[in-house]
Parts: sequence; structure tokens; C-alpha cells
Amino acid sequence: MKVYTLERIESIQDFQFLTDSSGFVLDQAGHLHQFRGNTTNVVDTPASFSVSHFHFLDEAHGAIVGHSRLLSIQQGSLGSVGLGLLLLVGLYKLIAQPTKLQRWLIGTCCLVGVLLLSCCSAWQQYRIPDASSPYSTTLTRGLLKAGSYHLYTANKGLHSYVAFTDSHGQRWDTHPLPTNFYATALTAIGRNYLVGTYANPYEGPRALHADGDIWIYGNDSIYSKVLHKNTLPHHYSIEVKRGIRGFSFSSDSSQLLVFGSDRMPAIPKDEVNSTEGNILVLPASLEPNYTLIDVPDTLEVCSLAQSATNELWATLDNKKTRNANGKLVYYPLPSKKLLRFRGGQWQEAPLPSGYSFEQVLFVPGTPNGYVLATTGGLFETKDNGATWHSLALQGVRKMHTWRQNLVLLQGQNRLVLLNSDTTK
Repeated sequence: MKVYTLERIESIQDFQFLTDSSGFVLDQAGHLHQFRGNTTNVVDTPASFSVSHFHFLDEAHGAIVGHSRLLSIQQGSLGSVGLGLLLLVGLYKLIAQPTKLQRWLIGTCCLVGVLLLSCCSAWQQYRIPDASSPYSTTLTRGLLKAGSYHLYTANKGLHSYVAFTDSHGQRWDTHPLPTNFYATALTAIGRNYLVGTYANPYEGPRALHADGDIWIYGNDSIYSKVLHKNTLPHHYSIEVKRGIRGFSFSSDSSQLLVFGSDRMPAIPKDEVNSTEGNILVLPASLEPNYTLIDVPDTLEVCSLAQSATNELWATLDNKKTRNANGKLVYYPLPSKKLLRFRGGQWQEAPLPSGYSFEQVLFVPGTPNGYVLATTGGLFETKDNGATWHSLALQGVRKMHTWRQNLVLLQGQNRLVLLNSDTTK
């Protein structure tokens, strides 16, 4: 076991080990730091935004995402349907017609056209139910495309950014994300960075909106040959059409797991926004076929891991969504569940009852897995989840892996590295 206490940082938000004694941490104020042992140094990042997520390939090469400022409170919002109707109204008002009847006819024709387009069923040929599981659907049409700007009208004033460094953070190449969604996830496939977004995950005066995309930066074609054509500013994107909470990918994996909210219904309909599912499984090539996996009910997936036996394990949020007077709102549940996707079915995890769970992960290349309870306690499996036991660790707030080791954030500013023999 190796322990590093970063006393100069009041509270750590997230961390990444690059060696067994060095890496990067993000504090709660959105400042990035590099640590070596117990010593930390602030990394100068672009002043135009506050960092919310980071990912480094090595000490020199990395990426950060964040937002320019907090949103001002907006009263009301429009989703995809509302935006379409707004455009129709604008078109209706802009076209000067001699009579009210002609204006009404034009508006009616446009509205009927949108509705007819939404009712088109050709997209259903690209959706194949999985005979082995009622929760799984195969999507056969490619999702990768050159991106365009994606707007959520209630997020007026929100500007999101991504920045890259190849000089240990000495210089940053900054770009605005082509959206005003929140940047909520960041990972890498090869030397390409993937940014996940969520239109609005926060309940309040602005309506919840569970839409999201993956924006892809880089033209490394080691996993995906099509990315050799990926260039700025018309870089590739994938419309996930649900809010993204995170990614799960490892270098020895052939799949990218994307998880978060359920679908965001929209007009026109297609196989993505018309299929329930909280987990999107993409081949590392980013080409078809894809799989959408739905968790029971309307809960969000907060963390996701895959064991060496290819079973999925997911922790779920402790709140459900419902429609109240036309507005999407949350209502609370007593705990955060841990579920196991085995044999095409979701099952309760074989852990003691009465616990609420924050995070699950499996160490790549091993049968070892870990579950973090909301109390800060830790459970371990050495047999891919068949049996679990508690560890004598408390105050744990977050888990990651480094190579085949477990690394932990304990308390406010303590990092712990456990090698494969430590917990025996």
C-alpha cells in the first residue's frame, strides 16, 4: 500500500495515477494540479473556463473540458419538439402573406410535414430486438457523422470548452464545444479524446433535459480506421440522444461503454431516440453494430463496469423521473442500487442488504472487483462477483485503477494505491 496526502489541496474532486507515485488531481474549485508523492503543483489551464473533467495519456499529453461560467436562472425551456415548433412559428411570422388564411395554410402544411416525418417508420429496419434479452436491442445503422452545433434553449449563456496539451500543460489548444450542453464525461480511445455531454442533469427552474452527444477529437486510426479523416472544425460526433454520465473503456477492450440517462424522445423519430436504454455499447471501431441496454424503470446509471466474464455491473441513481404538469422532475428513492447484467437479465447483486452504492469497478485483466458504498466503505470480490467481502477501509470517496492496481481517494485529500496483494 502506498499513501499520499496532498496537504496543499483542501478537497480533491477527481484524480488519475500515471505512475505508482505521480499523476494529476482536480480540486473542488476546478483547478488542475500535478502530484509527485506528497508534493503538488498547480497546472496553468486556460482562463476562459473552469475545468470539470480531465484525462491524460501520459504526463505530456492530456485534455480538459469545462464551462465558462454558471448559468443564470432561466424560466422555462424547450426541447427538440419545442424547438421545432418555435422554428415553425418563426417561419410562419417571417413569410409575408396577403391574407391570414394563407398564413394559416402555410403554418398548417409545415406542421403536418413535421408530423408526417416523425411518423415515418423506415428507421425501424435498423432496430433488431435481442432474442436473448428483453433489455437489449441491436442498432445496425452507423451513428458516426460530422458534427454540427447542438442547442438546448434553456442553457442560454452556457459555453463549454475542450483544451489539449502536448507540453505537460505549458500550452493549451482550446476549442469551444459545438454545443451549450454540459460536458459530463471525458476519455480516450488510442490518442483520440471523446467528450460526453448532458443537456441539463439538474432539477430546478430550468427543465431537466436528458439529451447528449459524444464529440470526438483526433485522427488516430489504431482502433477506428474512419477517424483518419477526422479534422477540426468539422470533427465527428455521435448523437446518443440521452444524457451521458460516463464512459468505460480499457486498452485491452474491444468495446466502449457509454452510460447515463434513458432516451430523449424527439421528432423526427429514429432507432436511437425511440429505443429505451441507459447503456450504449459501441465497438472500438465506432462502426455498427451497436447495442442499447436498458436498466429497469427510469433510473440513471451512475457507474458501470465489466468483469472478466463480460458481465456488466451498474450502480443506479437514487431518484426517478416523472412528468409533473408537463415538467420532468425527480422524486427520491431510499438507496442507490447495484445491479448485475447476467444471462440477459438484471439481477440484484449478491451483497448485504441495507447498503446504498456509489461506484463499481473491476480491475482489467483480473477477477478482482470493488464496490464503494455511500457510507465510504468498500467491498471486494476475487472471483468476478460470485462472492463479496468487506475491506477494513473507510472514508473512501472515489475509485480508479492504475494498471492492475486499485487507487482510491480517501477523505478530502488522501490518495491510496493498493497493489494486487494488499487486500489478500
